[in-house]
Amino acid sequence: MKRTRILCVALMLVFAGLTSAVLAAKPTPPPPPPFNCKWVLCAYPDCGDGYHTEIPAGQCCPVCVPN
Repeated sequence: MKRTRILCVALMLVFAGLTSAVLAAKPTPPPPPPFNCKWVLCAYPDCGDGYHTEIPAGQCCPVCVPN
């Protein structure tokens, strides 16, 4: 009975190892393409004195920032 239990545990460990190896070898999907701001319509902000417009990284529309 002890031999059967050792065999079952060994088979489960082999199965778990093979499963994790298959999942680890699976290639990761490519990152999504960056967002295209070409078709985005933005209202140009009316900045007051001491401010200018700037488009932050990763955004499409300009915002007012201090000089």
